Amino acid sequence: MRSRIAPISAFAFALLAAATSLALAATTATTAHAGGIETDEPREESAEPTSLTFMLRVRAEAGLQSARLVYKVLNPDGDVGGSAEGAFTSGAETDVVFTLKTIDFQRYIPVGSTFVYHWELVDRDGDEFSTPEREFTFMDGRYTWRSMAEGGVRAFWYGNNDNGAMTALRAAREALETVGALLDTTVPYEVKVVVWRSEEDGEAARQSRGVVFDQFINTQGQRVAPDLIFVFAAASDVIRHETAHVVTHVAGDGPFSSIPSWLDEGTAVYAQSSPGQGYLQGLQDAVATDTTFSLRSMGAPANRPKDVNQFYGQAYSAVDFLIEEFGVEKFAELYRVHHEGQRIDGALQAVYGFDQNGLYNAWREANNLRPELLTAPPTATTAPAAEATRGPIALPSPDTAATTRPVAPADSATATPQPAAGAAEAAASDSSTAAGLIVGLIAVLLALGLGAGAFVMLRRN
Repeated sequence: MRSRIAPISAFAFALLAAATSLALAATTATTAHAGGIETDEPREESAEPTSLTFMLRVRAEAGLQSARLVYKVLNPDGDVGGSAEGAFTSGAETDVVFTLKTIDFQRYIPVGSTFVYHWELVDRDGDEFSTPEREFTFMDGRYTWRSMAEGGVRAFWYGNNDNGAMTALRAAREALETVGALLDTTVPYEVKVVVWRSEEDGEAARQSRGVVFDQFINTQGQRVAPDLIFVFAAASDVIRHETAHVVTHVAGDGPFSSIPSWLDEGTAVYAQSSPGQGYLQGLQDAVATDTTFSLRSMGAPANRPKDVNQFYGQAYSAVDFLIEEFGVEKFAELYRVHHEGQRIDGALQAVYGFDQNGLYNAWREANNLRPELLTAPPTATTAPAAEATRGPIALPSPDTAATTRPVAPADSATATPQPAAGAAEAAASDSSTAAGLIVGLIAVLLALGLGAGAFVMLRRN
């Protein structure tokens, strides 16, 4: 038997429709557009290590009004990041895109960095939607990467380089243990090692130290962040050296200053199984010709290719002298005292009883060189600036960077020329003369006014 539905009159249907609309409005007004913005999974692409593109497919019936990317790079010393407006087209469906330059004059974000980000979307009706936070590791898109973690170390590699990756894992773990024991320090975070098959393969991912330096110096490894190492030659000593820098940073860098380069690099070379013939030869030549660097001049890395071997050799020798003459306990204490806030001279004085000049001359005497007469450093009133090659990652917001204006050059048409000394004196003289005349004129007028007033009063009397 077919069921029958009673017909509804046009008036009754209108009443029902109106009631339904009111009910829906009463129950869903605050979330009417909650489902109006839909997105696919966010994506990231890096065709090369100099830029990173963020993409998001968005569907919004009202069309997008704004799409803002909020991002940060995870860093053991403090996360850094920013935000930027993505580009999109009008319409109910669009791709939002933003490209971040990772290597330019404003910033350096190395391959291997971990990003956390989300998109903040607003449609033309004013409704807002934020995507869930997404985390990923930024890698050079020219290669297909693999990774393996073991004992607090994670290695990244590509191609037929499994042996290099295993060497990196083993040597980095050994260095964390041996240098950690030397400095009585434990690194509290995972150390990432990006292994390239050659320096040429990783050249585009590096921050240049200058055309001349890069041309003449073969860089086999580099610590590019507190927890991140680049390796271009997977030799055990290269990896031990760079991993040692991770440990020295944790053990010695304090709230006011970083350890000087001679102590940092000297400890890293000491961590190798052998200093290497190049460094030893540079040291021997300097001692033989009495052309050694003072320790104060070795506070920052060597920037001239011809000085590199001597710098590393002498730094290693100074560290070896401290350890052999005074023991590993005092050496670890030096790092601890510096980490707690003492600058290097104060830390040396507290632990050994001499400053950098005293250490340098003691080291010279141990190498059969006469002590040098050295002046004490001026008293610092502010914390020294961080070394450029050792500073934290910077991620200025594109919006902020866009507001920077260049300074007009001195010979610009808008520059105001300064008068010569004689002209300035003449101008001052003219100004004084004019002022004197004005004062005199005012005095005359006042006198005339008073005189006229007195004359009127006499007439009235």
